[in-house]
Formats: sequence, C-alpha cells, structure tokens
Amino acid sequence: MSMETHDKQFPAELNGPAWLFDRYQSRALIVGGLFTILLIIGAFVTPHGYDHFLSAYLAGFVLWTGASLGCMALLMVNHLSAGKWGLIIRRILEAGAAQFPLMFLLFIPIAIGMNHLFPWIPDSPRWVQANSDAHTIMQHKAMLLNKTFFLIRVPIYFFIWWAFSATLRRWSIERDRNPQGRDWQRILENVSGIGIVVYALTMTFAVVDWIMSLDATWFSTIYGLIYLAGQGLTAFSICIITVLLLSQEEPMRTMLRKTEMHDIGKLLFAFVMLYAYLSFSQWLIIWAGNLPEEITWYMRRLNGGWGYIGLALALFHFAVPFVILLSRPFKRDITRLVWLAIWLMIMRYVDLLWVIEPNFSKTFSITWLDVVIPLAIGGVWLAYFFRNLSSMPLVPAYDVFAIEVLEPVHE
Repeated sequence: MSMETHDKQFPAELNGPAWLFDRYQSRALIVGGLFTILLIIGAFVTPHGYDHFLSAYLAGFVLWTGASLGCMALLMVNHLSAGKWGLIIRRILEAGAAQFPLMFLLFIPIAIGMNHLFPWIPDSPRWVQANSDAHTIMQHKAMLLNKTFFLIRVPIYFFIWWAFSATLRRWSIERDRNPQGRDWQRILENVSGIGIVVYALTMTFAVVDWIMSLDATWFSTIYGLIYLAGQGLTAFSICIITVLLLSQEEPMRTMLRKTEMHDIGKLLFAFVMLYAYLSFSQWLIIWAGNLPEEITWYMRRLNGGWGYIGLALALFHFAVPFVILLSRPFKRDITRLVWLAIWLMIMRYVDLLWVIEPNFSKTFSITWLDVVIPLAIGGVWLAYFFRNLSSMPLVPAYDVFAIEVLEPVHE
C-alpha cells in the first residue's frame, strides 16, 4: 500500500529537532551537576554522611541501571514479538539501553566504599557487627561472596549488557539505511532470543551481588524476577515521559496515536500486576515456611517505622495504579499517563530504599541525601540519554508496521 492512500504522510525529517534535544540535555546536565554538588557536600561534610551516602547511592544506582536494563529487555521482547507497540518507543528503548558505559563508571563509588556496605567482607564494619552464626553462613558463601570475585563480575556484567544493546542498536539503524540488505528481522530475533536469556541470568546475579548480599544470611529464589518486573515498569515509565516531551514536534507528533499509547498503557498495567504478584508470592512463601533465617528479612521491614513504608508501597505501587489503569480512556491519554509514570518512578525508588536501608538502620531513617542522590544520578543519565536519542532517527521508517501509524485511529 502506498503512502499516498493515507491521510497523513511521513515527516520529511525523521530525526527529532536538535534544539529540542539540546534543551532537555542541558536541563538534565544542570540538574545532575547541581545535585552532584549537594551529594558531595552531604557525603563528606555532614556527620556520618559517608555511610548514609553509600546506602542511598546504591539505591539510586540500582534504579537507573535498572532503567537501562529494562529498556534493553523490552527492546529484545519487541524484536521477538514483532509487536506494533514498540514502533514509537523503539529508539527510546535503544537510547536507554546505550547507557551501560556510563553506569559502569558510576559504579566506582560503590566499589570504593564496599567495605562499608557488605557484611561478607571480613573485618569490615558490618562484619564486626554480625554474630558468630552469621559469620559461619557467610564463610560458607565465601567462594561467591568475596571482594576479588565480586569486583571481577561487575565489568563482566556491564560488558555483556553493552555488547547486546550496542549490537541491537547498530543493526536497527543499519536496517533503516539498507532495509533489503539482509534478513534483518530474523537476525534481530536471533540476537534477542539469546539476549533475553542472558539478560535474565546476569541481571539476577547482579541484584544478588548488589542488593541481596547486603544481608548475606538471607536468600530468595524469586528475587531476580521481582527486579525484572520492576525494571520493565521503570523502562515503560521513561518511554511514556519521553514520548510526551517529543510529541510537541515532528516526527513524533505525526507518529503518535492513541492506539499505540493504549497498547503501552496496557503493558504498563501488566507490569504493575506482575510486580505485585511476584512480590506477594515471595512474601507468601516465606510466611508459609515460617523459618527464622527467612522471616527476619521481613521483620526488619515491618517494624521500626519501616512497616508504614511497606503499606504505602502496597497502596501506591500497586493498588492505586491498578485501579487507575483499569480505565481505557486513561490508558489512551498521554498526559495523564505521564503523571502516573512519574509516580511509578518515585515508587520504584521508595521500594529500593525499603529493601536497602533497613540493612543499615532498624528504625525508619531517611535524610535529604535520599532525595538528592537519585536526582544527581538521574540528571546525568538523562543527559546522556538525550544525547544518544539525538544521534539517530526517531522513526524506524522501514519497519513493517510503520505505514500503519498513518492510518486513522478507530475509537
């Protein structure tokens, strides 16, 4: 079918306007720079600031690394499913998945301060605070949880993630330049099929290393899947916000239809339910088992004021978004979806604080560093994100579904 049969035409320029990307990139850099200065002041000037800086920094780092991982995973799922829902967000996913070199550099503060974070490092402050039974358990895990092997695994994770994301992005752009040169769909499907399995495995090992090992005596077999669902939520939230920011100008203004936003809204709804289901399943299994080595993890997070945060997460990370996303008109309204996406991003960070901070404080304790750090890391992440997004066409014009976005929307 020729494009002349449609009411709309593809914009003459498929790249987004440079001035728009420059505006968002410069604003993100200002935010990142300003809050980085506050972060440094809080870490090294305020009393006991360094220890709290490290725990809050870990939460912010995992949030934004999860955003990149979620973008990469959704990109692979889109190639495997050949779904039309990914057409308007594919470049956004590719740009988000291109952040791994940056995130690897941002891991350096964690590597430097890991003696203050992880209890399985002998003679570290948290090792000294642990009892003899905990020492015995951690010594049995020493083959995996030791400082040298831990630091070796980190670059391996980031290299694998970078290799898959860079390959998918390079071939996607090459397909636009030479659509008939190779069987691109089969090639991208093959890489994505392998990549989604590798992603699930490496991501699980990473969150076990970075978060679950903060309490080296506790374990959960569903832990990686919970973060998989959370990363999908974060990635979809970033996509929805970015689509709104770009929809004021071509080519996104032409490409954006209520049909595609409805599809993305339904997928966001699915990830809200998946995250809640997996989180509840972990709690239910541990509650039914009623084993001391398992329930202590939840006891820390349901007492000392942390229980109120857990209740807030149940309400505002699941119940309220679930009810809101039942509405079909809501899922088709990009403006209202954006506010929900921003809220879900905030809840994702609160959830990470609820998981991480009780390892360091038995009573509820949040400081201004917990607000500053995610904004500092996020500002840098977004600046690099808009830089990546500006370097390629926003519209994959040779996609098999590209012509369909020119058709009228059927209400």
